[in-house]
Amino acid sequence: MDMENLGERIREERRIRKLTLEKLSQKTGLSKSFLSQVERGLAQPSVSSLKKIALQFGISMVNLFTDGANAHNNLGHLPSHGGQRINESSFIGDVKVVRGDRRKTLSLPGSRVSYELITPDLNRQIEVLFLRLTPGESSGDEPIIDPPGEKCCLVLKGNLEYRVGEKIHQLRAGDSIYHPAHLPHAWRGTGDESIEVIVVLSPPWF
Repeated sequence: MDMENLGERIREERRIRKLTLEKLSQKTGLSKSFLSQVERGLAQPSVSSLKKIALQFGISMVNLFTDGANAHNNLGHLPSHGGQRINESSFIGDVKVVRGDRRKTLSLPGSRVSYELITPDLNRQIEVLFLRLTPGESSGDEPIIDPPGEKCCLVLKGNLEYRVGEKIHQLRAGDSIYHPAHLPHAWRGTGDESIEVIVVLSPPWF
């Protein structure tokens, strides 16, 4: 998906919810002019910015990269994170295989960062993503802040600089980091080889 198509999807979701650019700006903390440029395909949003926009729409960021007619049926809406009592019915009851060549893939326009959805959809208790990036690529200038939950990243290949709050962690292949999802966090690829990371989120908010 290119920037123009991504902008059209964001505009479509905003209009469905009868949100003005000004109102979306207030809710996300992103400037009205920036949002306007994103919708027109003139500005490239970071992962952090896209997550803020998707959160206000009540959908996953992945939905923004999927055909609007099928997005919600294929991937699901963001789950409620209220204090629900855990019982057997809270968990899935089916078995699904996701073939390696049929994963849902998200690639950010203008960058060499890609995500592959390992889990079948977002209607689960957890979400697993396969992140690929090159040295120098990052999650953006602003930190990511997810709703309350838990997040774990396992570096399979390469080196990753991972910041949580004010502390920076240098991760190498085989290292993992686990943290509360709502803490401000960001990542950047380092070293001189491509980087591969498994990301696990609970609940699924990506």
